[in-house]
Amino acid sequence: MSLEHFSDEALLALVARGDEEALRWLYRRYAGSVLALARRMGLDAAAREDCVQEVFQRIWRGAASFDPRKTQARSWLLAVAHHMAVDLVRRDASRPRALEPAQDEEEAEAFDLPGPGLDEGGALDRVRIQRALAALSPEERSVIEVLYYQGYAHGEAAERLGIPLGTLKTRARRALEKLREVLGEA
Repeated sequence: MSLEHFSDEALLALVARGDEEALRWLYRRYAGSVLALARRMGLDAAAREDCVQEVFQRIWRGAASFDPRKTQARSWLLAVAHHMAVDLVRRDASRPRALEPAQDEEEAEAFDLPGPGLDEGGALDRVRIQRALAALSPEERSVIEVLYYQGYAHGEAAERLGIPLGTLKTRARRALEKLREVLGEA
């Protein structure tokens, strides 16, 4: 029986019972998102691969801790990915470097980055990103972090931050406008 049409929650329940096929389906659905998250967080190609492998090992070992009454499967999976990526970023923090250009078209499309802010080789400089994020208010930064680094949907992000959905959307729009403006100044 194919698990292709099973929900993420159902697949996680099967993984918790040791079903390797269910884990393969989750991998097919989320490996690209984990890779994109690791890339957005500035990990190099080798660390991104490590991140993807480690995330799915953590999912395999920790699927029983998933509680569908508390969160959606996608949010839980991306939180696991975010925590792993943060661990790897901290490990590599002593070696600052520019973000690498996308390795292929699919990876490039995942980021949909505009031309401004890219250097001649197509790499977005980590220092410029940090400076751009510093230009945001603490409220705007927290919205960007929850939406883009932790991967929450707008409704979940608003709930997580304890603010109305409209406020979250306004802050996100304002923050993205500021980031475009700051990154566009080269």
